[in-house]
Amino acid sequence: MMTAEAPAAGLAPSGVDLEAGIRSRRRRRSLTWLAFGLVGLIMGAVWAVGIATSTATVNTPGAAATQVFGTAPGTAPASAYDTLVTANTALIIDFTGTWGSIAVDAEMFDVDLTLETGTYFVAIYLNNNATGWSVLQLEFRQVDMTCAAAGPTDWDSPAATSVMVIETEDAWAVFPGLASGGGADYCFGIRDITPKANDTAGTYIRRPTPSASPTAPIFVAMLGRSA
Repeated sequence: MMTAEAPAAGLAPSGVDLEAGIRSRRRRRSLTWLAFGLVGLIMGAVWAVGIATSTATVNTPGAAATQVFGTAPGTAPASAYDTLVTANTALIIDFTGTWGSIAVDAEMFDVDLTLETGTYFVAIYLNNNATGWSVLQLEFRQVDMTCAAAGPTDWDSPAATSVMVIETEDAWAVFPGLASGGGADYCFGIRDITPKANDTAGTYIRRPTPSASPTAPIFVAMLGRSA
């Protein structure tokens, strides 16, 4: 009587097993290529939005956004430095299409340390939730004279700079090491940048669409003594 024998190790599989193995390998290859394709799509989407590669030309003028200074609450305690820092010229942001620009130097804050002693610092803070911007990045500059005396060439060669990247309400720019005494007048503001503010290392301003009306930023300058 004949008995069935199990195939020995190493023998070729049956036709059914062979076909199943081929289908399994094809599925694995298909899933592998699909995975690579998805990774490529994801990486391509991320890589395509780099700020360094973005270009645009829009010539249709839009509405201007004007910066307004805040006022201190009536119950604020008096400070010894209360009169040493004062608001000067408001920052005005104009638009051409989606690009922002600053037509004239914005001489925003005066600091007078001529009658003081010691070393001071100035911190400029965003004081509101400036929403509706694609990018709002501002390079504040320090000029070692009064705002009234400062001219275009002074803003071209500032004593110091500090870039404020406005992504949250915690945005700030700081200028340390301010000397006091005779001649210690300082002006802080933002240099003009036209026809569009596209300095990726400095002032860069865009709104999402030509009809968008972003919230104008409000700034507060605080003076303190460090030494």
